[in-house]
Amino acid sequence: MSRQATQVRVLVLNDMEQLGRTLFRLDQGFELQFRLGPTLHGKNVHVYTNYPAQGEHFDRNHFRALEWHNPTGREDDSDKFCSLDLQIAGSYEYYFSHRHEEKSGGGYVVVDPVLRAGADNHHVPLDCITIQTYLSKCLGHLDDWPDRLRVAKESGYNMIHFTPLQTLGKSRSCYSLADQLSLNPEFSPPGKNYTWKDVGELVQKMRKEWNMICITDVVYNHTAANSPWIKEHPECGYNLVNSPHLRPAWVLDRAIWHMSCNMADGRYTAMGLPAQVQNEGHLNAIRDVLWGQVFSKIKLWEFFQIRIESAVEEFRDLLTDGIKPDQKKTMGKKELTIIQDPKFRRFGNEVDMDSALETFVPHRLVCVGLALCVDSGL
Repeated sequence: MSRQATQVRVLVLNDMEQLGRTLFRLDQGFELQFRLGPTLHGKNVHVYTNYPAQGEHFDRNHFRALEWHNPTGREDDSDKFCSLDLQIAGSYEYYFSHRHEEKSGGGYVVVDPVLRAGADNHHVPLDCITIQTYLSKCLGHLDDWPDRLRVAKESGYNMIHFTPLQTLGKSRSCYSLADQLSLNPEFSPPGKNYTWKDVGELVQKMRKEWNMICITDVVYNHTAANSPWIKEHPECGYNLVNSPHLRPAWVLDRAIWHMSCNMADGRYTAMGLPAQVQNEGHLNAIRDVLWGQVFSKIKLWEFFQIRIESAVEEFRDLLTDGIKPDQKKTMGKKELTIIQDPKFRRFGNEVDMDSALETFVPHRLVCVGLALCVDSGL
């Protein structure tokens, strides 16, 4: 894009203005200028951003300082600016400071991509997108895709969204990936082995000849249970070691699984719950079994309770030793606080003894004070 055709957008910076909840959308190819508002005049302001410099790769945690430009050739806070040539689509952060390393304000900028299609590579505005989603696993062999996708083209759509094209896991969920790098082998008929290159050629054909754009999902947070990668790196998945807060949910899940097995074996038939659920009465029977046979036994509430005997003993020792509550923690608020056990063990919670002393000890001291007053004749 030539310099004369470049569109400029100005973002005025104001001291202590946090715009993280405000959306600034700019087109790819725009120039974004940061200028100082009146509250920042006369201050040594530095602007930082994680938008990559030319030739560098994007790193969300790497910020660089922008250089100020003075059009008049002299230092003038009302006229100087620093700028970004927005050539890369994506979401970027900026912040500024004038108190050493302390952030004085900041926000985010979203650079919209420029989409193009057709043999003439014409621009397709984002507001003109009409999109049709296809479940990739249901499209069959790659040879059959053009005929099946043509329906969307003839219906007037200009974009096709494919669910992930990678190898799926044993659950067969469209988003549960067994291999994040390999193309789903189900797309290849006997005797052929299609690759990502073949998919790319189809996408280019649709873009140039059909004037259609294709997109797909990038899935980082849903890995199949039978993925070789997750077996090599179990620490990357949720488990009771790195996510102990899931312990109650895991207990409930296992209990329901055992209940399902017992159902299939006909162990609840006498309670009106057969192996096959066929009517509303069976659903009510499931509820009765859950409440009567499952929940009452797994006692999920114990993961959120304290062991009363030990808590009372600890409180008694504090009273005996004359310990007073930490006013900086309680701020004089009389409310008993329970501390959740980070390992989520049964009866693993504890009482915050500062809150206990603040809540209960003052009443005791008042009574003692009254007794002393009576004894002294006051």
